[in-house]
Amino acid sequence: MDNNNRRTLALIVVAVGIAVLYYTATELLDSEAPPETPQTTDAPDEPSDATHGEAAVEHLAPEARLARRVVGTIVADHYRAEIDNLGGGVTSFEITNDPRFTDDEGNPLDVLTTSTPGHPRHGYDEQERYESLRMQLGGIDIPDDAVWELDQVSEREVHLTWSGNGVRVVRAFVAGQGPYQLWHTVRVENTANYERTTRLELEAWHWVEREDESGGIIASRSSYISHGACLYGDETERKDRGKLTEDGEHGYGDGDVRIAAVENVYFTQAMAADTGAPAARCALAATDLPNSDDAIGTLFRSRLLYGWEAIEPGGSHTYRTLAYMGPKAPDPLHLAGHGLPEMIDLGFFALIANQLARLLGVLHQYIPNWGLAIILLTLMIRLTLFPLTNLSFSSMAKMRRLKPEMDRINQLYKDDAEKKGAATMELYRKHKINPLAGCLPSLVQLPVWWALYTSLSTNIELYHMPFYGWLVDLSAPDPYYVLPLCLGVLMHVQQRLSPTSMDPTQAKMMMYFMPIMITVFMLFLPSGLCLYMLTNSGLGIAQMRLNEYRLQREVNAAGPAESSDDDEEEDPDDGSDDSPNSQKRRPRRKRKVRRGRA
Repeated sequence: MDNNNRRTLALIVVAVGIAVLYYTATELLDSEAPPETPQTTDAPDEPSDATHGEAAVEHLAPEARLARRVVGTIVADHYRAEIDNLGGGVTSFEITNDPRFTDDEGNPLDVLTTSTPGHPRHGYDEQERYESLRMQLGGIDIPDDAVWELDQVSEREVHLTWSGNGVRVVRAFVAGQGPYQLWHTVRVENTANYERTTRLELEAWHWVEREDESGGIIASRSSYISHGACLYGDETERKDRGKLTEDGEHGYGDGDVRIAAVENVYFTQAMAADTGAPAARCALAATDLPNSDDAIGTLFRSRLLYGWEAIEPGGSHTYRTLAYMGPKAPDPLHLAGHGLPEMIDLGFFALIANQLARLLGVLHQYIPNWGLAIILLTLMIRLTLFPLTNLSFSSMAKMRRLKPEMDRINQLYKDDAEKKGAATMELYRKHKINPLAGCLPSLVQLPVWWALYTSLSTNIELYHMPFYGWLVDLSAPDPYYVLPLCLGVLMHVQQRLSPTSMDPTQAKMMMYFMPIMITVFMLFLPSGLCLYMLTNSGLGIAQMRLNEYRLQREVNAAGPAESSDDDEEEDPDDGSDDSPNSQKRRPRRKRKVRRGRA
């Protein structure tokens, strides 16, 4: 064996020896290492060492458990809330400061719809499952039949305490300084002798009956239409019944969740994470009850899930959440902060709609009647947009004077759309009319009118506010349909006054179809919104008549010579000059032109 082979063999032997030594040392070290710290999911829940001698979690018979029920009460300036020690959540939240917010029997309105009659539940045990601010701890089991120890600290503060499964949970419900605010603080204490990992999960519930939510033909504008809502980062997600019942639970956020809520048009139950510690996730779900085929209503659920926290033995962790349960009124929402003003859904043109809502509030400070304030606001917007609307109506007035010629063109070329279009454009050119002048101003105004529409549709200030006579609630439809019918009549008049290039059959259909359609829509929309549209239509007709009057004065002031020129139009035929009529017209037109120049 040469030297090279000997060296190779020696290297192999050394390598094998090193591997054997490494494996042996690793086995020895692993056998001497202390056992791994138990994780939350595998940690035992024995009541011995792990819980420092605590007794096992107590399970009571339903009757015995119900006998231990205690209700705490929080009385604040704007509401009265009740907290239950069985479900561990808020069972009632009645608004007491505003006489507008009452139910059909005149009692204070309860924002928590799952505690009102009509909810498809059977017995107390079902009700407590749907309490707002009901909590769970991820990784730590709090039994559904847990009985919390309730302590009425003061008129504005209630505490709940529960111990078991290696933790002690202390919860404080405290009335906030602003309207409809309820602060909820949860302190989780680790009483086990090992580290616990957990997270807080809070939930809110909302029940709406299908009959109320449908609201009529335009279901989307019913005041009972409901959503689940999540605010995370700079995004706002709203999901309606259809999305949530068909697609299952929706989750949003990644450590940047600010609000989880359930809501309808005018009221919300919102859970806002503490400003310095946003929640991890927001989850939305809805269930048709009793089932999707025979549903009488929908149960919405919103969950606020905080991030996972590791709590050392003997340590604790505290979560703070602001609950806002009340009307979507701008001032209370801004006072609460935490992004809660975004709970008012003003649609795509929210920036404009928000300013219009503020302007309406300012007007109401000087005009105590909200209906008169709406009329004045509509008039102010009409005056502000007058330069734009005047261009549109002036163009329409000029086109209206050409209606006989337009009818003649439609009759002459009723079977030839190309020639009819060419003749119409030639008529516009001859009289210096730009057909787009009537459309472009309307497009510019559209964001303003749409913003006003959404502002009035969602404005809580109109809730149960009367106007005059039979209109006792501007947020509800007209009970006798007077305003919608008047609006239909005015829109019909407006259609008759508006010029059109359509053939007579189409024009007649639009003259009747549009007013009827809008009237049917307005039968189910808030009367405050109908009042705005009625005022706007009346002002529009007045402006059209004003432009007709101004145009007639201009024609009269132009004198007979210029007037005769305007009255002469070329016959919009096929362009040939072979007809006797065309030969007769040319000399007469020349003589008139010469006479006009003289």
